[in-house]
Amino acid sequence: MTSSSALPQTLHSITSTKINELSKQRILFEKRKGEILHLAANTPDLRSKAQVLLEGVTKLKGYPGDAFDQEDQDQDLDLSDTDDDEAAVQNGTPRATHANIRRFLLQSRYDPSVSERSLGNWIGQLEQELRFLQLRHEHAAFYSELVTEWLADLQSGSEAAPQSDAGDGESAEFEQVGRAEMHEQRAMWESLAFKEADVDQGAIRAYLDSLFAKTNLSRQALKTLRESIRSFGTEMTAKRTWFTIGELEWVSQALLKSDLLTKEKTEILKEFMRNPSVAQEVVDVLNMRLASLESWGWPAEGIPLEMRRQLNGKYRVFMDEDLLDALMFQYLGLKWAVAFRSAFETFLSSPAWTNAREHIPRAYRDRRKYFLDDASATTCINDHRQETYKKDYFMAQLPASVEAGVPQYGDDDGNEDDKPMNALDTKHSLLHLLVTESILQTTLHGEFTVVRSDFKWFGPSLPHPTMLTVLAYFGVPETWLNFFRTFLEAPLKFTQDGPDAPAQVRRRGIPMCHALSDCLGEVVLFCMDYTVNQATDGAYLYRLHDDFWFWGSEKTCVTAWGAMTEFARVVGLEFNEEKTGTARLQKTKGGDDAALEQKPRDTQVHPSLPAGDIRWGFLKLDPHEGRFVIDQEQVDTHIDELRHQVLSCNSVFAWVQAWNSYFGRFFTNNFAKPARCFGRAHIDLAIATLSRIERTLFPDSPGGVTDHLRGMIAQRFSVTDLPEGFFFFPVELGGMGLVNPYIPFLAMRENIKQTPQGHLRKAFVRDEALYQSDKEVFEKNGPALAALASTLDIKDQNFLSLDEYMQYAESYSTSLLSAYRDLISVPAEISINQTTELRRNQMSLDEAVTGDSTHNSYIISDEWYGMSSYWQWTAELYQTEMVQKYGGLAAVNREFMPLGVVKTLKEGKFRWRG
Repeated sequence: MTSSSALPQTLHSITSTKINELSKQRILFEKRKGEILHLAANTPDLRSKAQVLLEGVTKLKGYPGDAFDQEDQDQDLDLSDTDDDEAAVQNGTPRATHANIRRFLLQSRYDPSVSERSLGNWIGQLEQELRFLQLRHEHAAFYSELVTEWLADLQSGSEAAPQSDAGDGESAEFEQVGRAEMHEQRAMWESLAFKEADVDQGAIRAYLDSLFAKTNLSRQALKTLRESIRSFGTEMTAKRTWFTIGELEWVSQALLKSDLLTKEKTEILKEFMRNPSVAQEVVDVLNMRLASLESWGWPAEGIPLEMRRQLNGKYRVFMDEDLLDALMFQYLGLKWAVAFRSAFETFLSSPAWTNAREHIPRAYRDRRKYFLDDASATTCINDHRQETYKKDYFMAQLPASVEAGVPQYGDDDGNEDDKPMNALDTKHSLLHLLVTESILQTTLHGEFTVVRSDFKWFGPSLPHPTMLTVLAYFGVPETWLNFFRTFLEAPLKFTQDGPDAPAQVRRRGIPMCHALSDCLGEVVLFCMDYTVNQATDGAYLYRLHDDFWFWGSEKTCVTAWGAMTEFARVVGLEFNEEKTGTARLQKTKGGDDAALEQKPRDTQVHPSLPAGDIRWGFLKLDPHEGRFVIDQEQVDTHIDELRHQVLSCNSVFAWVQAWNSYFGRFFTNNFAKPARCFGRAHIDLAIATLSRIERTLFPDSPGGVTDHLRGMIAQRFSVTDLPEGFFFFPVELGGMGLVNPYIPFLAMRENIKQTPQGHLRKAFVRDEALYQSDKEVFEKNGPALAALASTLDIKDQNFLSLDEYMQYAESYSTSLLSAYRDLISVPAEISINQTTELRRNQMSLDEAVTGDSTHNSYIISDEWYGMSSYWQWTAELYQTEMVQKYGGLAAVNREFMPLGVVKTLKEGKFRWRG
């Protein structure tokens, strides 16, 4: 058994043990149930039958005292905690019902108004509870079979020819998915990585001089940057102890987040951290390696390379270096990244960096100050732009502290639910910013141009001389330059070529998923940020690693693109034509309402700007519509791929995991998170597309994915009549945890109450009302700063006209700023209304079902306000069938299923096949 199957093997052993115990419990339950029914069938009257059933049910549920009066408990059961038991019986719970039946049965001995009809109803109710208890045991057994199937799938490796419900033809077709692409992409990668780049280091230095030594201000800022970097490098070399147990802990956590390690090395690293003695040994070895860093080198036999397929169809090449080397690289990468980010942020705050500002004539500023005394507005859109750029987009790939780790850039799975403002959030926020700016600028300035691009094969093609030249220019000491050169020039060989394949030295590019790689790449790209800043007089280049966007007036975009083109030529990079494009939006002519509709007429772009569409994910910016639309052809390609991926899954749980990642997250993430600037139309298009995907995949299943899974489960396990809630409810309640992506979209849709143009229209109305108010104050009191008339150039004593008042709104209008913030915001998900039926069913949930998760927003629990809006919606939607089937929201008691095993397996990152 390979080490990669060690975890499934261990979990399989745990599950088998639990299944055996559950089997014993089920046999015991069947025996007790039979005895109860036998006794009930032989009772002389309905009251006795009800009493027998009540005693049996409460005993099976674990609180037998609830069937007896206090005196009976003292006499027969000798329970010492009856007071606590009585206190535990709360209104609305099954125990409260049992306590009432006990009281009513006692009353029926004396009171003839307690009819036989009532006794019959209680008997039926108790018999139904017995049936529900039996169903829970059966469901526990079924659930264990699902988990066992999943573990068996993992142990087998799941990479053999996949089993398919569609027959052998489908399986054979799947086996070829991606293989041609993989070989093509490997050939391209090798043609770059093992071939030296043709760059002129002298030309790079001259380019940097022309950029950073152009003015006294830039030379001073460069000097400060160099001193900071040189000082940091010297201090790092002079250290005698680098690692401690504490340092190892955060380095390990950051490395585990990076997706670099294989499964085997992930488990080894986790084991290191569990054992303090082993961890100390690791610390000692790492300190020794760092102490002799000048002599460190790669093993001569070479480092294995692995190609991993991403959901977007592309393959990434990962190195599988020694674990201790990986820890060392992570440590050094994060340390250098934090140092460079700090130095670059200091440069950003220096006078060398040009801040974007609106060019407002002096005469206008004087008049506004004279009449209104608001020459310096409190906060405006221009201020907000600058703050947003600094906070979210400047050097976003570099962490601000070592504890922050490395952002998981480009995670197409989007499985980052717990990380605030992660890389995916930042990308979505950038789209919201772009759309908001397009609406605002076409309205205020009549046109809007946007350019988007990234570099072709940036990671594999980044020239080593470029990186080393820029590092040296910024003051990195020679010792560290030598180490970086050694790090980059790794001997490599693909694992699929066999152990005897010769190793080739990397001559270009940076290793994937290394903090040190990100740092080196960002240092080079900082130069592009600054050259665009200088060329455009402070305009913003929004960049996420090598994916960059620029927008504004057409003239400014032409200048920026020229600066980026010159940068790419000098440093030896090429633009990726597939992701490069320009769009020009222009407002329609006509009345005010028409001007706000954002339906451009002339969309012809300037000839010096790159051709191509503006795309992100499945979205394409339609310049005629003035908004992003979903590219349905691209969606169709991924529908086929999703079909192949789920066909490769040999277990139901693996099928659900693949479906959740692809349909539940990948598609929705690539439709972009809704925002108010998109309006409801975007959400309507997204949910319509999701519905089309599901109907296309399951044309013969009216119920879509759940009908398909029902058929799969019926065929494999002979279990039928499963309610919808079983598939969508969390595993804590005995469900499959299937993601329903329609719900968040619909919950946000209801919270979008205005069109994007409506937000601007309201801002303009507010500004007009403020104008009238300011004008009335002037007419009553005169100019705000009349005493300064002699010092200001005020030729016209008439108050500002409305057009003049509303001019330069991006610098003065707080109403417009409020609308801007509203437009870029993501609407909160509306919480669905809680019905009395659900409240009653929630009260039936106890700790045996929910465990310690009652305040966890990622589960259906007995605390309504502790649940996320998604789980509130899910619980309300599917509760009725669950209660009818299982007698409550939970299909099984928590202790009856291998919940820990399921959670452990769900935490593993899904590896895409092909």
